[in-house]
Amino acid sequence: MIMAPSYKIETTPKKAEALRQLGFNPLEIQAEQSQVEQIAEPNRKNWIVIPQEFSGWKYILEVDPARLSHSPAVEKAANELKINNYKNTATDSLERDFIGNNNWQESLRLNLALGSKTPTLEESTTFGRLLFQGAKEGLKVYDVLGNQIDEKILEQYFNDIYQVKSPLREEWFDANFKTKGKKLYIHYNHALNCQGNLSPKNRKVLSKNTLMQNKTPGISLEDWLKNPTKQGLPTDRIQYGDAYYWAPAPLSNNNSVARLGAYSGGFNLDCDADPSNRNSDLGVRAAKRLN
Repeated sequence: MIMAPSYKIETTPKKAEALRQLGFNPLEIQAEQSQVEQIAEPNRKNWIVIPQEFSGWKYILEVDPARLSHSPAVEKAANELKINNYKNTATDSLERDFIGNNNWQESLRLNLALGSKTPTLEESTTFGRLLFQGAKEGLKVYDVLGNQIDEKILEQYFNDIYQVKSPLREEWFDANFKTKGKKLYIHYNHALNCQGNLSPKNRKVLSKNTLMQNKTPGISLEDWLKNPTKQGLPTDRIQYGDAYYWAPAPLSNNNSVARLGAYSGGFNLDCDADPSNRNSDLGVRAAKRLN
Protein backbone atom coordinates (compact mmCIF):
# COMPACT_ATOMS: atom_id res chain seq x y z
CA MET A 1 0.00 0.00 0.00
CA ILE A 2 1.31 3.46 -0.90
CA MET A 3 1.55 5.69 2.12
CA ALA A 4 1.21 9.46 2.27
CA PRO A 5 4.32 11.06 0.75
CA SER A 6 7.25 12.15 2.86
CA TYR A 7 9.54 14.92 1.71
CA LYS A 8 13.25 15.57 1.76
CA ILE A 9 14.84 18.99 1.93
CA GLU A 10 15.67 20.27 -1.54
CA THR A 11 18.50 22.75 -1.62
CA THR A 12 21.87 23.64 -3.11
CA PRO A 13 25.29 22.78 -1.60
CA LYS A 14 25.83 26.41 -0.54
CA LYS A 15 22.48 26.64 1.22
CA ALA A 16 22.93 23.20 2.76
CA GLU A 17 26.23 24.25 4.33
CA ALA A 18 24.55 27.33 5.79
CA LEU A 19 21.82 25.10 7.26
CA ARG A 20 24.46 22.85 8.84
CA GLN A 21 26.11 25.85 10.47
CA LEU A 22 22.75 26.71 11.99
CA GLY A 23 22.46 23.22 13.43
CA PHE A 24 20.19 21.66 10.81
CA ASN A 25 20.91 18.40 9.02
CA PRO A 26 19.40 18.37 5.50
CA LEU A 27 18.26 14.92 4.46
CA GLU A 28 19.36 15.49 0.91
CA ILE A 29 21.50 17.96 -0.97
CA GLN A 30 20.39 18.46 -4.54
CA ALA A 31 22.59 20.68 -6.65
CA GLU A 32 20.89 22.79 -9.26
CA GLN A 33 20.77 20.78 -12.48
CA SER A 34 20.99 23.83 -14.72
CA GLN A 35 23.67 26.44 -15.04
CA VAL A 36 20.92 28.89 -15.99
CA GLU A 37 19.15 30.37 -12.98
CA GLN A 38 15.49 29.58 -12.50
CA ILE A 39 13.48 32.44 -13.97
CA ALA A 40 10.08 31.89 -12.36
CA GLU A 41 8.24 29.42 -10.15
CA PRO A 42 4.92 27.75 -11.10
CA ASN A 43 2.15 27.05 -8.62
CA ARG A 44 2.44 23.35 -7.68
CA LYS A 45 -0.26 23.00 -5.01
CA ASN A 46 -2.42 20.65 -7.13
CA TRP A 47 0.42 18.48 -8.41
CA ILE A 48 0.38 14.73 -7.81
CA VAL A 49 3.14 12.85 -5.97
CA ILE A 50 4.73 9.64 -7.25
CA PRO A 51 6.34 8.28 -4.05
CA GLN A 52 9.60 6.36 -4.04
CA GLU A 53 8.00 3.00 -3.36
CA PHE A 54 5.81 3.34 -6.48
CA SER A 55 8.76 4.27 -8.70
CA GLY A 56 10.74 1.24 -7.55
CA TRP A 57 12.66 3.43 -5.07
CA LYS A 58 14.23 5.42 -7.91
CA TYR A 59 12.73 8.86 -7.28
CA ILE A 60 10.03 11.02 -5.76
CA LEU A 61 8.30 12.96 -8.51
CA GLU A 62 5.67 15.67 -8.47
CA VAL A 63 3.61 15.83 -11.67
CA ASP A 64 1.15 18.44 -12.90
CA PRO A 65 -2.18 16.73 -13.70
CA ALA A 66 -2.72 19.41 -16.38
CA ARG A 67 -0.58 20.49 -19.32
CA LEU A 68 1.32 23.75 -18.96
CA SER A 69 -0.94 26.78 -19.23
CA HIS A 70 -0.37 30.52 -19.38
CA SER A 71 0.51 32.30 -16.15
CA PRO A 72 2.65 35.32 -15.16
CA ALA A 73 5.50 32.90 -14.35
CA VAL A 74 5.26 31.27 -17.79
CA GLU A 75 5.16 34.64 -19.51
CA LYS A 76 8.23 35.83 -17.60
CA ALA A 77 10.20 32.67 -18.45
CA ALA A 78 9.13 32.71 -22.11
CA ASN A 79 10.16 36.33 -22.54
CA GLU A 80 13.54 35.66 -20.96
CA LEU A 81 14.10 32.69 -23.30
CA LYS A 82 12.72 34.62 -26.30
CA ILE A 83 9.95 32.07 -26.83
CA ASN A 84 7.04 33.76 -28.58
CA ASN A 85 4.44 31.03 -28.16
CA TYR A 86 3.32 31.05 -24.54
CA LYS A 87 -0.39 31.77 -24.81
CA ASN A 88 -3.14 29.18 -24.33
CA THR A 89 -4.10 27.71 -27.70
CA ALA A 90 -6.14 24.61 -26.84
CA THR A 91 -8.53 23.12 -24.28
CA ASP A 92 -8.33 19.61 -22.86
CA SER A 93 -11.17 17.18 -22.14
CA LEU A 94 -11.69 18.75 -18.69
CA GLU A 95 -12.05 22.22 -20.24
CA ARG A 96 -8.65 23.37 -18.97
CA ASP A 97 -6.75 25.66 -21.31
CA PHE A 98 -3.15 24.82 -22.19
CA ILE A 99 -0.26 26.18 -24.24
CA GLY A 100 0.43 24.72 -27.68
CA ASN A 101 2.44 25.76 -30.73
CA ASN A 102 5.83 25.17 -29.08
CA ASN A 103 8.24 22.70 -30.63
CA TRP A 104 10.05 20.05 -28.58
CA GLN A 105 13.06 22.18 -27.62
CA GLU A 106 10.99 25.24 -26.70
CA SER A 107 8.71 23.11 -24.52
CA LEU A 108 11.56 21.49 -22.57
CA ARG A 109 13.42 24.81 -22.19
CA LEU A 110 10.30 26.54 -20.87
CA ASN A 111 9.73 23.89 -18.19
CA LEU A 112 13.38 24.03 -17.12
CA ALA A 113 13.32 27.83 -16.83
CA LEU A 114 10.34 27.40 -14.49
CA GLY A 115 12.36 25.12 -12.21
CA SER A 116 10.47 22.07 -13.52
CA LYS A 117 11.23 19.32 -16.00
CA THR A 118 9.39 17.55 -18.79
CA PRO A 119 8.58 13.95 -17.86
CA THR A 120 10.71 11.26 -19.46
CA LEU A 121 8.96 8.30 -21.08
CA GLU A 122 9.65 6.20 -17.99
CA GLU A 123 8.31 8.89 -15.63
CA SER A 124 5.20 9.45 -17.74
CA THR A 125 4.48 5.72 -17.93
CA THR A 126 4.83 5.48 -14.15
CA PHE A 127 2.50 8.47 -13.75
CA GLY A 128 -0.08 6.87 -16.05
CA ARG A 129 0.11 3.62 -14.09
CA LEU A 130 -0.34 5.54 -10.81
CA LEU A 131 -3.47 7.27 -12.17
CA PHE A 132 -4.84 3.96 -13.49
CA GLN A 133 -4.34 2.08 -10.24
CA GLY A 134 -5.72 4.99 -8.23
CA ALA A 135 -8.83 5.19 -10.38
CA LYS A 136 -9.43 1.47 -10.99
CA GLU A 137 -7.65 -0.52 -8.29
CA GLY A 138 -8.05 1.44 -5.06
CA LEU A 139 -4.47 2.71 -4.80
CA LYS A 140 -4.19 5.76 -2.53
CA VAL A 141 -2.79 8.74 -4.42
CA TYR A 142 -1.84 12.09 -2.86
CA ASP A 143 -1.19 15.65 -3.92
CA VAL A 144 1.85 17.65 -2.79
CA LEU A 145 -0.02 18.90 0.30
CA GLY A 146 -0.62 15.33 1.46
CA ASN A 147 -4.31 15.27 0.56
CA GLN A 148 -5.67 12.01 -0.82
CA ILE A 149 -7.16 12.48 -4.29
CA ASP A 150 -10.63 11.05 -5.00
CA GLU A 151 -10.65 8.12 -7.42
CA LYS A 152 -13.17 9.85 -9.69
CA ILE A 153 -10.80 12.79 -10.11
CA LEU A 154 -7.93 10.40 -10.84
CA GLU A 155 -10.07 8.75 -13.51
CA GLN A 156 -10.73 12.15 -15.10
CA TYR A 157 -7.01 12.90 -15.16
CA PHE A 158 -6.27 9.49 -16.67
CA ASN A 159 -8.96 9.84 -19.33
CA ASP A 160 -7.73 13.29 -20.30
CA ILE A 161 -4.36 11.79 -21.24
CA TYR A 162 -5.36 8.46 -22.77
CA GLN A 163 -9.08 8.22 -23.56
CA VAL A 164 -10.19 8.10 -27.20
CA LYS A 165 -12.45 11.16 -27.34
CA SER A 166 -12.50 14.78 -28.48
CA PRO A 167 -10.85 17.23 -28.28
CA LEU A 168 -7.36 16.44 -29.56
CA ARG A 169 -4.80 16.51 -26.69
CA GLU A 170 -1.08 15.97 -27.27
CA GLU A 171 2.10 16.41 -25.25
CA TRP A 172 5.87 16.14 -25.59
CA PHE A 173 8.18 13.86 -23.57
CA ASP A 174 11.80 14.35 -22.54
CA ALA A 175 13.03 11.63 -24.90
CA ASN A 176 15.39 12.10 -27.84
CA PHE A 177 16.50 9.11 -29.96
CA LYS A 178 19.90 9.15 -31.66
CA THR A 179 21.97 6.61 -33.54
CA LYS A 180 25.67 6.11 -32.85
CA GLY A 181 27.28 3.42 -34.93
CA LYS A 182 24.80 0.57 -35.05
CA LYS A 183 23.21 1.36 -31.70
CA LEU A 184 20.11 3.41 -30.99
CA TYR A 185 20.27 5.56 -27.86
CA ILE A 186 17.67 7.41 -25.85
CA HIS A 187 18.76 10.77 -24.42
CA TYR A 188 16.74 12.14 -21.50
CA ASN A 189 16.77 14.27 -18.34
CA HIS A 190 17.85 17.31 -20.33
CA ALA A 191 19.10 20.44 -18.56
CA LEU A 192 19.84 23.98 -19.71
CA ASN A 193 23.49 24.81 -20.26
CA CYS A 194 24.96 28.27 -19.75
CA GLN A 195 23.85 29.29 -23.25
CA GLY A 196 20.28 28.29 -22.51
CA ASN A 197 20.40 25.23 -24.81
CA LEU A 198 19.44 21.66 -23.98
CA SER A 199 22.02 19.12 -22.83
CA PRO A 200 21.05 15.53 -21.88
CA LYS A 201 22.19 14.29 -18.48
CA ASN A 202 21.49 10.65 -19.36
CA ARG A 203 22.08 8.53 -22.45
CA LYS A 204 21.38 4.81 -22.69
CA VAL A 205 21.14 2.18 -25.39
CA LEU A 206 17.53 1.14 -25.89
CA SER A 207 16.58 -1.99 -23.97
CA LYS A 208 16.83 -5.18 -26.04
CA ASN A 209 13.16 -5.96 -25.40
CA THR A 210 11.93 -2.63 -26.86
CA LEU A 211 9.22 -3.01 -29.50
CA MET A 212 10.87 -1.76 -32.71
CA GLN A 213 7.96 -2.30 -35.11
CA ASN A 214 5.18 0.19 -35.81
CA LYS A 215 1.73 -0.96 -34.71
CA THR A 216 -1.01 1.13 -36.32
CA PRO A 217 -2.94 0.03 -34.34
CA GLY A 218 -1.80 -2.91 -32.32
CA ILE A 219 -0.68 -2.32 -28.71
CA SER A 220 -2.57 -2.56 -25.43
CA LEU A 221 -2.52 0.70 -23.47
CA GLU A 222 -2.97 -1.07 -20.13
CA ASP A 223 -0.24 -3.62 -20.85
CA TRP A 224 2.15 -0.84 -21.91
CA LEU A 225 1.57 1.11 -18.68
CA LYS A 226 1.91 -1.96 -16.46
CA ASN A 227 4.77 -3.73 -18.26
CA PRO A 228 7.03 -1.18 -19.98
CA THR A 229 10.73 -1.45 -20.68
CA LYS A 230 13.14 0.15 -18.21
CA GLN A 231 12.96 3.31 -20.34
CA GLY A 232 9.16 3.39 -20.48
CA LEU A 233 8.56 2.02 -23.97
CA PRO A 234 6.35 -0.91 -25.05
CA THR A 235 8.06 -4.29 -24.99
CA ASP A 236 8.29 -6.69 -27.92
CA ARG A 237 5.92 -9.01 -26.03
CA ILE A 238 3.17 -6.45 -25.49
CA GLN A 239 -0.40 -7.63 -25.74
CA TYR A 240 -2.49 -6.65 -28.75
CA GLY A 241 -4.75 -3.62 -28.43
CA ASP A 242 -6.26 -0.61 -30.16
CA ALA A 243 -3.51 1.95 -29.44
CA TYR A 244 -1.23 3.21 -32.21
CA TYR A 245 2.56 3.09 -31.85
CA TRP A 246 5.41 4.43 -33.94
CA ALA A 247 8.75 2.93 -32.90
CA PRO A 248 11.93 5.00 -32.34
CA ALA A 249 13.76 5.68 -35.60
CA PRO A 250 15.86 8.82 -36.05
CA LEU A 251 14.69 10.98 -38.94
CA SER A 252 16.90 11.26 -42.00
CA ASN A 253 17.89 14.87 -41.34
CA ASN A 254 17.21 15.19 -37.64
CA ASN A 255 16.72 13.27 -34.41
CA SER A 256 13.37 11.79 -33.44
CA VAL A 257 11.63 12.57 -30.16
CA ALA A 258 8.61 11.19 -28.31
CA ARG A 259 5.10 12.51 -27.86
CA LEU A 260 1.63 11.10 -27.29
CA GLY A 261 -1.85 12.16 -28.25
CA ALA A 262 -5.49 11.16 -28.00
CA TYR A 263 -8.59 12.25 -29.88
CA SER A 264 -11.85 10.79 -31.19
CA GLY A 265 -9.98 8.69 -33.77
CA GLY A 266 -7.58 6.92 -31.42
CA PHE A 267 -4.67 7.05 -28.97
CA ASN A 268 -1.08 7.10 -30.20
CA LEU A 269 2.44 6.96 -28.80
CA ASP A 270 4.83 8.43 -31.37
CA CYS A 271 8.55 7.82 -30.75
CA ASP A 272 9.44 8.88 -34.31
CA ALA A 273 8.25 12.48 -34.03
CA ASP A 274 9.97 15.47 -35.60
CA PRO A 275 11.21 17.83 -32.83
CA SER A 276 10.51 20.87 -35.03
CA ASN A 277 6.79 20.08 -35.22
CA ARG A 278 4.32 22.41 -33.56
CA ASN A 279 0.55 22.72 -33.50
CA SER A 280 -2.04 24.35 -31.30
CA ASP A 281 -3.05 21.06 -29.59
CA LEU A 282 0.51 19.93 -28.81
CA GLY A 283 1.49 20.97 -25.29
CA VAL A 284 3.77 19.81 -22.51
CA ARG A 285 3.39 18.62 -18.91
CA ALA A 286 5.61 19.79 -16.05
CA ALA A 287 7.15 17.67 -13.30
CA LYS A 288 9.69 18.09 -10.51
CA ARG A 289 12.00 15.48 -9.02
CA LEU A 290 12.68 15.74 -5.30
CA ASN A 291 15.66 13.36 -5.24
